Amino acid sequence: MPDVRPMGMTMITGTIRILVTAILAAPILAMAQSTPDQQALFDAALAEHFTADAPGGVVLVAKGDQVLYERAMGLADVATKKPLTTASQLRIGSVTKQFTGVAILQLAEQGKLKVTDEIQKYVDFPRKEHPITIEHLLTHTSGIPNFTDLPLYNAEAYAKDATLPELISYFKDLPLEFEPGTKWSYSNSGYILLTAIVERASGMSWTDYVAEHLLRPAGMAESSASLASAMLPNEPGLGYQPEGDGWIPASPVSLTWPRGAGAIRSTVGDLWKWNTAVHKGPLLSPAMREKAFTDHRLADGSLSHYGYGWMFMNVQGSPTHEHSGGIDGATSNVVYLPQEEIFVGVLVNRESSDASALAPKLAAIALGKPYGGAEQPLPAELAQQYTGVYVNADGVERYITADVHGLHAQRQGGGRFDLRYLGEDRFIYTHDVINLHFQRADSKVTGALFQARDREEKLTRTDKPLPVRKAIALQHADLQPYVGEYELAPGFTLTFRTEGDRFFVRATGQQEFEVFGSAPHEFFLTVVDASMTFHPEADGTVNRLTFRQGGEMEGKRVR
Repeated sequence: MPDVRPMGMTMITGTIRILVTAILAAPILAMAQSTPDQQALFDAALAEHFTADAPGGVVLVAKGDQVLYERAMGLADVATKKPLTTASQLRIGSVTKQFTGVAILQLAEQGKLKVTDEIQKYVDFPRKEHPITIEHLLTHTSGIPNFTDLPLYNAEAYAKDATLPELISYFKDLPLEFEPGTKWSYSNSGYILLTAIVERASGMSWTDYVAEHLLRPAGMAESSASLASAMLPNEPGLGYQPEGDGWIPASPVSLTWPRGAGAIRSTVGDLWKWNTAVHKGPLLSPAMREKAFTDHRLADGSLSHYGYGWMFMNVQGSPTHEHSGGIDGATSNVVYLPQEEIFVGVLVNRESSDASALAPKLAAIALGKPYGGAEQPLPAELAQQYTGVYVNADGVERYITADVHGLHAQRQGGGRFDLRYLGEDRFIYTHDVINLHFQRADSKVTGALFQARDREEKLTRTDKPLPVRKAIALQHADLQPYVGEYELAPGFTLTFRTEGDRFFVRATGQQEFEVFGSAPHEFFLTVVDASMTFHPEADGTVNRLTFRQGGEMEGKRVR
């Protein structure tokens, strides 16, 4: 319930405290003149991801108390051609977890809870075979299954409002996936429970607590933690999801589902204020700030690379505090380099990987160490030297293929990505910051070093032949028995349709992709390493299929 205080001096004193806190926490808005080279690199990075005639994004890059770069590119509304602006208010998804983490730390500092407390002290949740603490929830080490991975989390369900007890009921009786503290596994369920704990310990709704104790003190006047469906004044709508070569409005999602795991809406400018308030302002004491930004250790002593709502990675070797977010119709990424005081905020109004790739690119430019380099011509004979099947230490294969368009990399069971050649056996993933550096022995390619921001893998080249799938010609009439909807799991289906002699599939909540035939009743995808077999009955009807992507799943026709 809301915090009720008598009018008079107590309220006046509180108001003065809030105003002073906001002034201290908010960064001084000053524009720094980036160099012409930096400006050109920022512009080029943005143009690599967005165009003016499609849903796009808003970015802000700052160093210290000065803005280096702030720009919006793309459409807020595709139908009306209304452009995004730097004032656009967008859903930030899981970046919200930072706010819930800080709320917990504030309540701990006030003595209203301890992060070592078992969660049953604050929330109705059955005891499991091992104790679960608040810290386990904060650090994604609880072992509680992630409810957004369950079949029940689908577009039909999350379009409707849900109460907090209803959300918790979806996963409270599921067995733990591991003993708490022994592994790291991202779980939105944990932050739904933290939402309930904030409400129980504070006596306020999560929305009211965040508004009064986080947004207002940080000076975030353009942000909202409301769970209401009404759009904010500068909110461009639900955002967009991919459809073929274009974009369609995203499925609506009630903010009563993500709550403390992903319900906040904000601007890039307000997120900069938030970052400053947390790292330099009075929202947290030094001791609590240290807790938030301490890399949590698992029971075996290994680091999880996660704290209390922040991930710990690096940009070109410089440590970062960061978090990305994704919700239907929007993605986000906030990256901060504490040593250099470089902040990058990226908000995107479409479902894509743009935010996760663009933020570190912009940070690297501000750092003076941009990723990649000038693309070099890749002769066909050189490209062929790299092709083959490579394997990492865990036995997972990666396929390097070449065609007239260049070199491509595809992880076993994953999607195919284009590579840009940088010279001297070095490549970078197109539209990303992943590097692939091939290794040679006696002039022959023997392996490669895969370098992503979160991991590094040594790949060994094998003698295995590349998987070959040759597409056969399809006929409209032959495809008709397969058309329909097949359920792989409760709430998750594959829907097939034809368009002339072409065949397409759409998985629940995902974009549509073209399917190619390899043999009678056998089909495959090119965007990911996946295939399927339809099983016709004696009379020619088809009621089931087998889908393969890293494993097998059986599907039954439901429509």
